[in-house]
Order: sequence, then structure tokens, then C-alpha cells
Amino acid sequence: MFTLIDNRVVEKVHAFRVFVSETSKILSALEEFTGFAIVPILYSPRRYINARSIDSIYTVLRELGIVDKLAVVLFSGGGDIDEAYILATYLQDLAREKLVFYIPRYAKNAATLLALAGDEVVLLPVAELGPVDPVIYDSRTERYIPLQSILEILDLLSQKGLTSELAKAILEKIPVVELGDYKRAVEHNAELCGRVLARRMHRENPEKAREIAYKLVSYKQHSAAITLKDLLDLGVKAREAVREEAEYLWRLHELWVENIMEYEELVPTEAVEPVEFRVARGIVFTVVPSEIVFSTTSSQ
Repeated sequence: MFTLIDNRVVEKVHAFRVFVSETSKILSALEEFTGFAIVPILYSPRRYINARSIDSIYTVLRELGIVDKLAVVLFSGGGDIDEAYILATYLQDLAREKLVFYIPRYAKNAATLLALAGDEVVLLPVAELGPVDPVIYDSRTERYIPLQSILEILDLLSQKGLTSELAKAILEKIPVVELGDYKRAVEHNAELCGRVLARRMHRENPEKAREIAYKLVSYKQHSAAITLKDLLDLGVKAREAVREEAEYLWRLHELWVENIMEYEELVPTEAVEPVEFRVARGIVFTVVPSEIVFSTTSSQ
């Protein structure tokens, strides 16, 4: 089994080697242009923000230490809101003067909370954040599911007069034990989001931080796209990437799609292992076929 971070997997997968090599050059150029220490935190579609990933990020960031100006390049579909909050507050403490989050394409759900930890969010024109509504982890599908969607399904089914046998069969497939109180879950997410905003971006106006947080947990659709214009309307301090930034960020996105996302699409849903490897000052989270992990560990 791989340790939390193991770059031996890069030598096993050509696409990973290309990504690490080319991305390192881009990030170095972006650092030179901005004067910021650039840390990529990149989650593939089949990896989520969770306790294990935060352990790995902490391992990497401990080596960086506290800097004056820090910029995080973030790709993530979300995950555990509490773990995102832990990482958000840690990142806030690493930047003395300014903390910026670059979003080349998307940072959804818990990753949205993470992006709002900065003094500023910088987006490409096609980038999006998302609502910070409650989700729960389903171990059977290894995915995070919007809590509201499950509750709506249960409510609909309850109106159909199900037989006890059918109801039992349905409930066995839904992580009902984790449902809890939806209203309380929404308030919890809003509280965490408000705290993060009040610590940096809206430190002078905590009431504005709370207002933004409650709007972010109140969207009707979990997958809603929150664009740069939407963020500005909400009161988030955000801007579009300037030309040079945009060139670097879009090339990084292209490399991400070509070498990580397209590779991951070829990996079967069964017999896979999560892996993490370093790129420049940061880290990539993705999956590989189990045989790659086993061949690497057996060669030690």
C-alpha cells in the first residue's frame, strides 16, 4: 500500500510524468509573475476533501512554512465540509500579508468554502464555485450525496404509500443513519463558511461574512454554478485573472484534463487505489488501477 504521499506512482504512469514536468514549469513562471508562493491542491473527480487528504496536504505545507504571499491553485468537486474548514483556517495562518485562491475551472461545495478562505478569489471566465449545502458520504458509491436530495426522495416515497418491504429495501440503499436534522446541517455549514470569511476576506465586516454564508447554503440546486459575476453580487472579493495569469492557469487546466482526468476516465470503477503525489509545492489526488500500486510496493 502506498504511503500518504508516494511519487513512485509518477514513474509508473506516463501521463503523471508529463503532468508533473509541465505543471512545475508553469507554476514556476506563475510564481515569478505574481511574486506569490504557489501551492497547487488538485483533486481529481474521484477524490474528495477528507481527513486522509488533509493529512497529506499538511505534510506538504509543513515544508513551505509561513510566507508573506500565498496563492493556492484549486481543483476540487468538494467533500467533507469540516475537513475543508480545518484546511481553510490552516492556510489562512500560513499567509502573513495576502492569501489568494486561483480557480481555473471549478471548486464546488466544500471546496467553495476553502476558496473563500483567501483575501481574494481569482477566476478564469469559465470558472465556477458552488453552493455550500450539506452532503453526506455514501460508502457504497464512494461519493458525496446532497442531503436535501435524499430527503426529497424520502418525502416523495412516503407519499406513495409504500409497502413495508419496499420501504425497507429502499432505506437499505440510503445512508439514513447520517441524515439527521437538515436545518441544523445547513446552519452548521453557514456557520463554518461565515467564520472562514470573517477571518480574512471580511474581517472588517463579520455581518457581511454571515450574510454571504447564508446565501451560499440557500441555493435550490446542489450543482448550481456560481460565476464571477454571481460572487461579486454576493459580496465576495473576487476578480477575473489578468491576461498573464489566465494564460498560465488555462494551460494548467489543459494539462490537468489531458493527463489526469482523461487517464482517470480509463481507470475501471473497481480494483482501484487512491494515490497522492507531489507537484511543485503542492499535491495531486487521483486514483490508479490496483496493480500499479501492488507492482510498486513489491519492487521495494
